[in-house]
Amino acid sequence: MAMTIKLSIFNMKGGVGKSTTTYNLAVGLARFHKQRVLLIDIDPQGNASASLGVEIWELDQQLKDVLRRNATIPDVAIAIEENLDVVPSNILMAEEEIPISGLPGRELLLRKAITQIEDDYDYVLIDCPPNIGVFSINALMASEGVIIPVDMSYLGLLGISAIERALELIRSALDHPIQVTGVLATRFDARNNLSKEVLASLSEHFGDAVFKTLIPETVKLREAPSHSQSIFDYDPTGKGAIAYQDFTKEVKQWH
Repeated sequence: MAMTIKLSIFNMKGGVGKSTTTYNLAVGLARFHKQRVLLIDIDPQGNASASLGVEIWELDQQLKDVLRRNATIPDVAIAIEENLDVVPSNILMAEEEIPISGLPGRELLLRKAITQIEDDYDYVLIDCPPNIGVFSINALMASEGVIIPVDMSYLGLLGISAIERALELIRSALDHPIQVTGVLATRFDARNNLSKEVLASLSEHFGDAVFKTLIPETVKLREAPSHSQSIFDYDPTGKGAIAYQDFTKEVKQWH
């Protein structure tokens, strides 16, 4: 039987399209490639969950209950559409950060929860918070690969070394051989010289690990979450939808 592919979508900088990438990739894999996908939202902001129409303030149970071992993933997973389930979070999870940090084996709580449901999914995608606290470490320890969205800004480039240090920490201190699946250029504007310069620097630094697809800077991608829709539903023929469809295809081919 094929192994479940577990990927974290991670960057320590906010506003780079991390949640946008996670939820559109999840919908793309489920809908266009008939993959069974579980999206785990380990970001207490709950953006990926909310973008898929989950009423994150009405949750009886959520990911924090799984991490505290008071629930299992099937207890809290919500079916979004055929082949796509989401394990949601909201800001209440932020209050759990300190108690969870004190639990034995705290880095492996998510990995252990996922082992029980692995055979039910082809992909597990984890949307990380923009920092390297206990939640991101849980996500990275539960994944074999990480997708790094980088926005086309000078600060986006500056963040790269911090990400690499964080991954090195996971590899050396926690002995988990996580790989960079790929780096995704987001908020790309072909008319803007800075976009081209940042992309060139990324390619120089990461070489073949940079996805060929460029995610454009578009209003529709920013609007779609407030309508609780993927870009494929909100603006199916627009540049954003075409780009995320291409990106989904690339991720599928890489595995």
